[in-house]
Amino acid sequence: MVSKEFCGEMLTVGLNVQEMIEHFMDREDMFMKYFYKFFESADSVMLELTAAAENEDYQNMLFTAHSLKGLAGNIGLNGVFLPAKKIVDEIRAGDTSHCAEDFRQLQDAYYHAQEIAKRYKQSDK
Repeated sequence: MVSKEFCGEMLTVGLNVQEMIEHFMDREDMFMKYFYKFFESADSVMLELTAAAENEDYQNMLFTAHSLKGLAGNIGLNGVFLPAKKIVDEIRAGDTSHCAEDFRQLQDAYYHAQEIAKRYKQSDK
């Protein structure tokens, strides 16, 4: 069973663990499997998004933020999903003035969530 500490820490990055376990048909094992797989899949996308943001390559930012939005949405990681959605929506609307700020918010949430995941995955072994 996931600990209260893990659930509390994940709330700081916008993930309601108990709600998502319910979404996964009350299968905690299934949710945790996909939660950990998220980082395996998202790491390369995050690296591409970082390069695109550093180069102000808004077309690539749109593409990679859209991919990351989908991955984060699947596990309810709103700290990543919401700024990724904002980046996608703003670029599509032709407004890139907040992309750098939105990216920093997304990046902070992503790496904080990843650090929490790594810590708890190690303690599960």
